Amino acid sequence: MNLEKDLEKIKELLKDVKYLTLDQITSFLDWSPKKKKDNKTIILSWIDSGDLIMDKKHRLSLPENLGYVKGVFRIIKNRFAFVDREDDSEKRDGIFIPKEDFNNALDGDTVLVRITGLGRDSNGKIGEEGEVVKIISHSKNTVVGILEKNKKFAFVIPTGSFGKDIYIPNSKIGNADNKDLVAVEITFWGDDDRKPEGKIIKVLGSSTNSKNMIEALIYREGLSEKFSDEAMQQTKEVIKEKIDYSNRKDLTKLPIITIDGADAKDLDDAVYVEKLENGNYKLIVAIADVSHYVKKDTVLDLEARHRGNSVYLVDRVLPMFPKEISNGICSLNEKEEKLTFSCEMEIDLKGDVVNYEVYKSVIKSVHRMTYKDVNAILDGDKDLINEYSDIYEMLKQMLELSKILRAKKFTRGSIDFELPELKVVLDEDNNKVEKVLLRDRGEGEKIIEDFMIAANETVAERIYWLELASIYRTHEKPDREKIVVLNEILAKFGYKIPNFDNLHPKQFQEIIERSKDKETSMLVHKTILRALKQARYTVEDIGHFGLASSHYTHFTSPIRRYSDLMVHRVLFSNIDNSVKQLKLADLDEIAQHISKTERVAMKAEDESVRIKLVEYMQKRVGETFNVMVTGFTQKKVFFETDEHIECSWDVTTAINYYVFNEENYCMEDTNSDTVFRLGDKIDVVLKRADLLTLEIAVVPLDDF
Repeated sequence: MNLEKDLEKIKELLKDVKYLTLDQITSFLDWSPKKKKDNKTIILSWIDSGDLIMDKKHRLSLPENLGYVKGVFRIIKNRFAFVDREDDSEKRDGIFIPKEDFNNALDGDTVLVRITGLGRDSNGKIGEEGEVVKIISHSKNTVVGILEKNKKFAFVIPTGSFGKDIYIPNSKIGNADNKDLVAVEITFWGDDDRKPEGKIIKVLGSSTNSKNMIEALIYREGLSEKFSDEAMQQTKEVIKEKIDYSNRKDLTKLPIITIDGADAKDLDDAVYVEKLENGNYKLIVAIADVSHYVKKDTVLDLEARHRGNSVYLVDRVLPMFPKEISNGICSLNEKEEKLTFSCEMEIDLKGDVVNYEVYKSVIKSVHRMTYKDVNAILDGDKDLINEYSDIYEMLKQMLELSKILRAKKFTRGSIDFELPELKVVLDEDNNKVEKVLLRDRGEGEKIIEDFMIAANETVAERIYWLELASIYRTHEKPDREKIVVLNEILAKFGYKIPNFDNLHPKQFQEIIERSKDKETSMLVHKTILRALKQARYTVEDIGHFGLASSHYTHFTSPIRRYSDLMVHRVLFSNIDNSVKQLKLADLDEIAQHISKTERVAMKAEDESVRIKLVEYMQKRVGETFNVMVTGFTQKKVFFETDEHIECSWDVTTAINYYVFNEENYCMEDTNSDTVFRLGDKIDVVLKRADLLTLEIAVVPLDDF
């Protein structure tokens, strides 16, 4: 008896036959009728695991046949949750779960969800809505939170998202003090009558210290700055290796440069541009050859695979590789010979790649350029032009080529979201916030973005035509029902998506272009972005909707993304016949894993910034801010300050009675004509900035 194969047989049968009885299953599988009790136990275990579901008539079916979905439960800011599907459905976006429909599910649980319709979260993100009907399993047994202690017992209030407070008996508190950040091991998961229970296993420090909060975040998400002793020993051995230049193209005589942020230490891409006699451009994108140093299935490789990517927190980097590799031997540091994997392209005046070559190489970067300096040079800064006179003409040619590539992307419909990215500037001790800025996106940033996209597309197309098993960076079309709801919101700003049935990114691009110079521009951009699907890694080459690209992968950042390292290995297996090609099943498993680690990284990065922003706003309690309305829930209005810091107002605390009008997507005062609509600008007073909930609470000045 092979239970795994038997289950798959039943699942296949239930795709054609909606229901089966217990007897029908045992008969179909040829199970002995004498073992009726054992047979029933096996089938009940399939029900417990969420693979099958039993209705009121004791008939068995697939969850999806009855409108149920199995997936992982993720709580967002303790306000709502999403369930990420485990099935092979084309619908990849999470299912929105309102707080009232959690039904005791906790963050990280595997759950069964019933789809109830379409919904919208506080940020206006549109998607399927559901309710948790069954908790299949718990994934976490350790939770981080803040201890609330009294004489008889204590509770731990989880940081981030978990779902419930955790009861701690006095005998399980240890030496933890009131308001300490602690790690708790769950001993009882809770039910309708009792909270979860646990014991304190680690004290992480005071909860009033933002640095401790970030340490707790790292601990909670299972991240780490440290590497195993085995990985560090292997790093030492790798560094000692003699560099082999054989079978590599020598590019050391070319004036290749890196262009990065001033604080970047892991420099993984360098670029070179030359105007050819035929009027075309030669573009070389040289990428750090991490695959030369980190071999498949070594300790270093397996740890990098587990991490999936580097994580860039507000006050530190959690690298995918030890810094001796990421910032050292692999980083394309100025005036140092470095091993690279290069994509060399000949690009015509239309932006088409007419010839290309992918090869192993060695470079010596002539300058470590920053975006700031490149932007200043292109703006005509004479001092910097003199300082970098050897590459000035090349920088101008880079700008020319970048604009050609950009125009091509625009013509085909690529969506360019001009969304401001917050930069939190910390003091010398990397602790307190000095100021909050918006990152510039000048020509230097756009040049690198355009060149990296060109290289990624070229490599992806090469892999596709060679029919190599690989990992692609894919972005699917949004679901039609989402676009219908999005259209309703956009109509309030005077925009319309004309064709739902034949969606093309150009339709979104045109709306973004029309809204660019308007006050609500950012809101329109964000609303569209939230209706789109999240990009992910797949082994299927299904294109990138947002870029309007038929073939796309990640090739340009192997120091900080495991996907890129795998793509390098795929490419090299075609160059060197002695290297075995990678198996599709293995690549699929990696693609799914790194898609998940990417989401964890994004969540951690956002939360680390939020921690510092909350601390920053704590000093400004009582101040008045002019804010824009950006979203609603039934009980809250969400705003954004001029510094693009999110804050909210709980309308249940208001003097008057407010009701959320879902049809018109606004918050209305039932006793007057006061209405809050998307894009409205109002004055608010900052009431509270809470490190525990990460909530920045405000009150309209008129209601204060």
